Amino acid sequence: MNFKQLEYFAAVAEEGSISGASRALHVAQPPISRQLSLLEDELGVTLFLRTNKGVALTEAGRCLYQHSRQMFQSLRTMADSVRDVEAGARGQLKLGVIYSDVQTATQLLKQYHAQYPQVELYVRMGAPGDLLDDLGRGELHVLFLRSQSGRSFGLRERVLGEDPLELVMCPETDPAPGQDAVPIQALQNVPMCLLRSDDLWNYSRDLLEECRRAGFTPSVACHCYDTPMEMQMVQAGFGVGFLPRSIVAAHPGSPVYTKPVLEFAAKSYPILVWEDDPYQSGCVKRFLELAAST
Repeated sequence: MNFKQLEYFAAVAEEGSISGASRALHVAQPPISRQLSLLEDELGVTLFLRTNKGVALTEAGRCLYQHSRQMFQSLRTMADSVRDVEAGARGQLKLGVIYSDVQTATQLLKQYHAQYPQVELYVRMGAPGDLLDDLGRGELHVLFLRSQSGRSFGLRERVLGEDPLELVMCPETDPAPGQDAVPIQALQNVPMCLLRSDDLWNYSRDLLEECRRAGFTPSVACHCYDTPMEMQMVQAGFGVGFLPRSIVAAHPGSPVYTKPVLEFAAKSYPILVWEDDPYQSGCVKRFLELAAST
C-alpha cells in the first residue's frame, strides 16, 4: 500500500466512479484501475462494488476510506505546521538573558508573544559566559547581553537602546541626600558593593578609575560575583552599587533607587547576540525582525 494508491482510492470513493476520479486527478483511467486492483490484491479484500452508475464502497472500502481521510487530514495538518514553522508562527524560541536585561527582554518578548502566540518560549537567565557557551553549542538561539565598547563576540549583534550607568543605593547609604546627582568627591569613604574585577562589562573598573582620577581610592566593602548579588547587598545596606539604571525597575516596591554620578556620564547598551546562520528557523527570524523594527 502506498500514498498514490490511497489517493486514487479516495478520489474514486468521493467521485463515485473511476472516470470522475480521472477528471478530478487529471490522470488517465487505466492507471487508476490498475492501482486499485493492486491495492485490493494486497489487502485481500474487495473495496468497490461495480454498479450501473459507477462504483460503491463495500464495508471494507468504507473502513479504508474513513482511515484514509484521517490520514490525509493528518498530512494536511503536518504540512500546515511545517509551513507555520517556516513562517515563524510556530516552533520553539530559546533565549538566554542576563539579569540586567530582564526589563528589556520581557518588553520585547511581550510584543513577540502577542504576534506569535503559538511559538513556545524557553527563557534562561544566566551568566554571560555560560550563555555564550550555550549559544555556541546550539542550545540557545538568541541572547540578551550588554555591550559598552561595541566589541564583537564573533557573532551578530543588534543594539536595543542605551541605559545609563548610575549609583544604586538605599536612603541610609545615599552619599548626597536631597540631590539629584552625586558629585564624584562625595564618594570618598563611601562603602561600595561592586561587581568583581573580571566582570565582562567593566562597570566597576570604569567607576574605580574615575574615582582615582578624582584623587582618591574608593572603599569597596564587597566584591559581588554577579548583578543579583550586588543588588541584594545594596538593599541590605552594605554600600552603594554601580549598575544600569533599568535594573531598579526589576525590583518594584524595593527601597533601592539610582542617581547619576555628576561628573561621570557612563552608559551601557542592551544588545541581542545570535549566530550568523542562514538556516535559522522562522520563529527566530521573526523575532530578530521584530527587534530590528522596535
